[in-house]
Amino acid sequence: MKYIAAYIEASGKDRDALIKGSIDLQNNGIDELVLVNFTADENEVESFLELARELSRSIDIPFVIGVSARRFEDVKKAFYTGARAVILRKSDTDGTSLEKEGSDRFGKGNIYVCDNGICTNGKSETLVIDSGAASEEKTAAELKKDNVTGFAAVFGNTDVMAFKRRLADLGADVNTFRPSISFDELKTGADGLVPCIVQDYRTNEVLMMAYMDREAFEKTAETGIMTYHSRSRNELWVKGLTSGHFQYLRELSCDCDKDTLLAKVVQIGAACHTGSRSCFFNEMVRHEYETKDISKVLSSLYDVVVDRKQHPKEGSYTNYLLDKGIDKILKKCGEEATEMVIAAKNPNAEELKYEIADLLYHMTVLMVECGVDWQDVAGELANR
Repeated sequence: MKYIAAYIEASGKDRDALIKGSIDLQNNGIDELVLVNFTADENEVESFLELARELSRSIDIPFVIGVSARRFEDVKKAFYTGARAVILRKSDTDGTSLEKEGSDRFGKGNIYVCDNGICTNGKSETLVIDSGAASEEKTAAELKKDNVTGFAAVFGNTDVMAFKRRLADLGADVNTFRPSISFDELKTGADGLVPCIVQDYRTNEVLMMAYMDREAFEKTAETGIMTYHSRSRNELWVKGLTSGHFQYLRELSCDCDKDTLLAKVVQIGAACHTGSRSCFFNEMVRHEYETKDISKVLSSLYDVVVDRKQHPKEGSYTNYLLDKGIDKILKKCGEEATEMVIAAKNPNAEELKYEIADLLYHMTVLMVECGVDWQDVAGELANR
């Protein structure tokens, strides 16, 4: 399947507006962003890279970054923003080893060399860039070429999902959210409705439960915005149309009996009409337990270290490390890494898990000290 990207020339753009516009593009179905600024001004370059790093923390779709590069260090800095790939101008790579160095370090598929809007990587995959407004005919024609894997253009206020459907009608292989299971295959109640459980796509927190009829199901697939049937009003209900608390679809599946839907969504604001994030806040029974979900544990640990930094606690070892500063934290990370290596040589795995836990704790303190969080690390791992 081929991807549709939004081309964004960042030079001279308002930072907040650019990030908000990127989030809107993501929520409305764009597959990727192509963010470029080929300035040679060093101060502007640093500002642009910082903008890209901030953008990386704000969106979940991949983005490609286009920069002016004179040395490998420039390429490395561009990758460290969280970008999936880096675009280099042909004029910057001619007579240099930049493309080879970048490909050797970050992978052949992650360095594009661009000449007049045709960007090709070491895997012979081509991303076509049109700096003008998106055209259905041109986009479809380019995407139907075997070597072209993506097309980028300026989308502005374009209805991206409608644009994709028209591309599909023109023969382009793009993700249109057309369900692999039709509504006819679902088992509805006597009222023609099927229940839909809604979860946050990142945390799997259950947000709400609502109902869909055929019209709501098809409208959700068409727009990528969660749409339900309101039983109380007996009408189509686009979640968030009144409150602004839209739900943007990331994944839709059904259970084994095909009588219940599960939607994973981006939730804007609160899911519940009471203003609560989730409708399920009336706790009835609880048995205390410790979560062993690694993402939750690391996130909770990070939050505790941040809290110690903001609200120091007397006698806290974390505050002792933070007060001593970066050199002490690095020394402890080095010590714990060495102890982990030694423990790995011991046939008893129990010792190893303790040393890994110690290292992860000290790494977390280091991350807080340096302004890096687990989402940054997860994003980097996801790009590899």
